[in-house]
Amino acid sequence: MKRTEGQSRLAQMTTTRWELPGLGTIWTLSLRTLGKLLCIGLVLGLAAVIVASRAILPPKNAKLAAASIIHVSPGSSSRDIGDLLAEAGVIRSKTAFAVASRLLGLEQRLQAGDYRLSPGMDLLQVMQHLETGRVVTVRVTIPEGLAVEAIASRLAAADLVDKERFVALVQDDRLIYGDNSPIDKPTHSLEGYLFPDTYFFVRNQPEEEIIKRMVHRFTQVVGPKMEQAELPSGFSWHEIITLASIIEKEVMVPREAPLVSAVFWNRLRIGMPLQSDPTVQFVMERPQKKLYYSDLALDSPYNTYKYQGLPPGPIASPGLNSIKAALEPANVDYLYFVAKGDGTHAFSRTFQQHTAARRRYGM
Repeated sequence: MKRTEGQSRLAQMTTTRWELPGLGTIWTLSLRTLGKLLCIGLVLGLAAVIVASRAILPPKNAKLAAASIIHVSPGSSSRDIGDLLAEAGVIRSKTAFAVASRLLGLEQRLQAGDYRLSPGMDLLQVMQHLETGRVVTVRVTIPEGLAVEAIASRLAAADLVDKERFVALVQDDRLIYGDNSPIDKPTHSLEGYLFPDTYFFVRNQPEEEIIKRMVHRFTQVVGPKMEQAELPSGFSWHEIITLASIIEKEVMVPREAPLVSAVFWNRLRIGMPLQSDPTVQFVMERPQKKLYYSDLALDSPYNTYKYQGLPPGPIASPGLNSIKAALEPANVDYLYFVAKGDGTHAFSRTFQQHTAARRRYGM
């Protein structure tokens, strides 16, 4: 009997030691583990959302933030741009910028240029500016009557062009258009065809593009006039633009343009030299307002005191008013005019009247 009881206890102990947990126990443990993991995941996810949300938010209040110009150089990576923006205080996190660029597939689509960006903009707004190339434009006004040198100086002062390169390109339109110039003219210079207007250019824009833009504007504005107007017999559009440029330089009060035009047309018809001071000043190394008799001896086809007819090309960029005046001179028989000193002129039919007017106005 004792032996049997011992064997039963051993069997009972063996069974108790090696008994596996039931399915209910496993399920309970699994649920507890899964619950813990979900809780940890939720906490981490919530933390990530909070961090990401904060990274996307503007660094400053939009009403108090001041915008600044940020220059993004060509070839900059998204990481380079993120560093630049973070250093300028435009974004909160350069890491968030790099990650967002990668997730949104913008790494190769962020464009170079000058951008007006504010710490009051959120991360997505900043990225949208860079993706769409919403760069800052530079407003520059080219007034009527400027020659190429003066136009180049004005553009260079706005940090838009290299002055010497701009002038060189304008002197030979083949550098821009090859042998297919959009303007039919005997010279290669684009003097007179850079239309005076207010332009919005982008910094780092090639000089060729700026020149093309200005010539295109000339075509836009003057082109319809070219199609409709009937040119005087024997004259080309290049000659009309040349005459218009001289009128532009002579006139200060727009209403006098048709009168000045009439004087020049009357002189051309009778073979009288135009005798326009601005044509001489155009070729002088150091132009001056008042010319002396020694200046009038300058040997140049642009010297309309020395040579009859029109000079080889324009001496400045004329506006539409002067171009209209060149096409539609006043119906008067004036041959002379002299400046009164107040921006207007006294017009005369004879040389005697002109001499009297010169004495009267101290010329």
